[in-house]
Amino acid sequence: MKLKHISAFLALGLPLSAMAQKDTLKQETIDIISKYQPKLPDASKLNLTASLPGLDTSRPRLSYQVPALNLYFMYQPVPIRPLALGKDTSALQLQNNFVKLGYGNYSTPLIQAGFGSGRQDKYNFGLFFNYTSSKGDIENQQNANVNVLGSGTYFSPLFEINASLGYTMNQVHYYGYDHSVHEYSKSDVRQTFNEVIAKVGLKNRPQNDWAFRFNPSADFVVFGDSYKRMENTFVLKAPIRKQLFEDIWISAEGIADLSSFKEDDHEQINNNVAAIRPAVEITKPGFMLHAGVNPTWTNGKFYLLPDIVNESHLIRKKLILSSGWISYINKNNYRNLANQNPFINGYTSSILNTRVEEKYTGIKGTLGSHFTYNTKFASVIYRDLPLFVNDSTDGKTFYPYNEEELRAFQLHAEIGYIQEEKFQARLSFDWFNYNKQKTELKPWGLLPFTANLFAQYSFGKKFHLNANLYTLSGSYYYLTTNKTFGKTKAAQDLNAGAVYNIGKNVNLWLNANNILSYKYERWHGYQQYGLNVLGGVTIKF
Repeated sequence: MKLKHISAFLALGLPLSAMAQKDTLKQETIDIISKYQPKLPDASKLNLTASLPGLDTSRPRLSYQVPALNLYFMYQPVPIRPLALGKDTSALQLQNNFVKLGYGNYSTPLIQAGFGSGRQDKYNFGLFFNYTSSKGDIENQQNANVNVLGSGTYFSPLFEINASLGYTMNQVHYYGYDHSVHEYSKSDVRQTFNEVIAKVGLKNRPQNDWAFRFNPSADFVVFGDSYKRMENTFVLKAPIRKQLFEDIWISAEGIADLSSFKEDDHEQINNNVAAIRPAVEITKPGFMLHAGVNPTWTNGKFYLLPDIVNESHLIRKKLILSSGWISYINKNNYRNLANQNPFINGYTSSILNTRVEEKYTGIKGTLGSHFTYNTKFASVIYRDLPLFVNDSTDGKTFYPYNEEELRAFQLHAEIGYIQEEKFQARLSFDWFNYNKQKTELKPWGLLPFTANLFAQYSFGKKFHLNANLYTLSGSYYYLTTNKTFGKTKAAQDLNAGAVYNIGKNVNLWLNANNILSYKYERWHGYQQYGLNVLGGVTIKF
């Protein structure tokens, strides 16, 4: 009970003392005179000037002390000595000389011989001779051919110099006349073409792939026949090539082809062609581009001819797209026309050089590891193309007629198979659709279709067989005597040959030509020989 009364008393007494203290506090005020802003004193700056130390030009004297180390090995190596190479006997194994002799029906002898110097570091040379002739069943159906050629090459450290001198005699007889109406002696129908060719050339031997490559050459040709026709030709070619980058080349070629023809007292006929062929070639993996132009001058006329060829691999090496736009000049001098048709009768200034323009595309490539193929489809324009027409007297010779413009579509295809050195075969054909002539009624003497099938098989190293099948379509001919025209018959010409090696230096050979005995006419009135079998021996040493 006492505790409760004390607590109550304390509770009543506390308020009284608090009120007594409140009365004793005084009221005070604070006056602020100004704001306080602290400030650092200015720092004193140091001015420094940099300078290089003085150059020490005195030469130091350095001395080294290398202690000698004496190493001892238990293994003593064998002294190095050059390994003796085996004697190169390849040059001794080469058979640089041969003689080939044979004889066949149609009174056909064959003599061939070749002699060579073999491999030499400084030079090499060779000589070649060939003679053959035949006499058919038709009166004056005979021909003879002689070839002699000597050539050589000299190798200097910087250049490769080559030269050759050759002679060719090609004798034919004009037997394509009506033998029941006309009669001629051999001297009246004999035509002998004689040709002498001298060539000289120079080729640099670059030490690396980035050097200039040039190969100038000059040809001198004298061509004549039995009728006092003479033609001199000089051909100069100067090609140069330079690699700019790893896959970019630039090239240029200058060409001068000059001919002069003279027959008895007639006026001289000049036929000249000059051209410059600049081009750029880009070669990359799976891509090739040859782009150039051919500024060409011929007989007072100028032509700017295109020269663009492209190959793109659609499938690497298996499917290649090939396309191009090219144009060029085929020179129609007397020598070239006689090589095309040996029964030509003369040459006139009305025959112009042929300007050919081709736009083509095609595919080529490989199939597996043995097959190759190549196709081309082209649109071709021939301007000033010579066509051969039988003469108006007896038809035994041909006059060249100038076709102003001839258009054609061409399809070319070939496929080949090869199995190492044992077997190979190849089939190719060309088809021309001559669809438009401007001057002549028909493309006289031109073959619209030709095909060739070739095969070769080897039985070991001793016995070899080969065969060739040619297919020729007929061609249009025109008879000026009665103003009529016709077409020759198509033909197949099958040839086969065999070679048997008796030993290392001797073999026996046999050739059979025109096995099907098609006596077709390549030129109207000139029937070919029938089956011709020719055999002989070849000696190599």
